This record gives sequence, structure tokens and C-alpha cells, in this order.
Amino acid sequence: MLTFNAFIWVIGLMLVAAGLLIAQSVYRKPVSWLLIAGLFGIYMLNVIRYTFFPFPIHSQLIELMHTAMSEQGMFRLNLIPFHSQYYSSIFQDKSNYWNIVMTVPYGILLPLLIPMHRKRMLLYALGIGVTIEVLQGLLNLVLGYTYRTVDINDVIFNFIGAMIGWELLRLLCQTTFGKKRLARWLPVVVKK
Repeated sequence: MLTFNAFIWVIGLMLVAAGLLIAQSVYRKPVSWLLIAGLFGIYMLNVIRYTFFPFPIHSQLIELMHTAMSEQGMFRLNLIPFHSQYYSSIFQDKSNYWNIVMTVPYGILLPLLIPMHRKRMLLYALGIGVTIEVLQGLLNLVLGYTYRTVDINDVIFNFIGAMIGWELLRLLCQTTFGKKRLARWLPVVVKK
């Protein structure tokens, strides 16, 4: 299994650092923006770590997974909202709650980098879940076996988490702290 080990962390952090250098030299972004962008980059590396790793690379394991997928009913794809393949209720599946928790920081950090209104945030919130599930599905097709379940519920719960994060940031911006301190430190963050 290929895990998200120190080597992959270093490569990911180097890519984040390169992006920050480009943002600084070409776009002249302020230090506050660069700090948030760096934090967002580290956050996205963790999203990749939890949604795509460990990654099977050993030939015996790959052969075993090919064999398992060839059995009837082993392709894991759920396109029915609020339906669980493994539990009698989707609320019993703890991964749904983790999908929400995983994307709350996305809903907080992204608007700090790109000021946005509700409609734009709705698209970005939907986009994070759709992107993860489409990439997992494409990897399943390329590998020839199901290594991750593609599930519409993941998209729904990722969306909910991102919108909770955005709403928390919007509420923070309406407080005295947000109006005085956050407004001085950052440009307009959340538009209605």
C-alpha cells in the first residue's frame, strides 16, 4: 500500500510553497492572504490524504481486488441519495459525519482567499464533493477495481460541511470582533 508518507508530504508542501511564491511574486498578495493560502494548502493535502490514501500498489493486492470486484455486487457505487449500502440508516454511518467535519474548514478558508456571495459558495461547496467522488470513480476505472466507494451521500455531506463553514465565517464577520479585527486584517470576506 502506498501511504501518505513523509515523502509525499514533502512533495505536497513543496507544491504549496511554490504556489505561495508565485502568488507573492506575480500577484503581489498580502502576507495575511499568503498565510491563509498556506493553511488552505495544508488543509487540502489532508483532504487528499484522507480521501485517496492508502493506495494499493502491490501486485498481489491488486490481483486480489480485481478478483473481489469480479464477484457480483462488489462494485461500490451509490447514486441514491440518503441510502446506505451497509447500514439500515445513513445516520448510523459515522463516515457521513466525518465528511461534514472534513469540509467545514473548506467553507471557512476558501472565502478568506476568494471573497464570495452565497450562490458562488453553493457552487464551490458542491464542487468539492463532486470533485472528490469523480476522481475516486476515475481511479476505480483506471485501476480496474473498486478501491473507493463512489457515493452521492459523500457529496451531500461534503456540501453540508462546506456550507456550515461558510455560514460560521459569515456569522463571525457580523460580530463586533469580525467587524473590527477581521475586517482590518482581511478584505471583504463574505458577501450576501
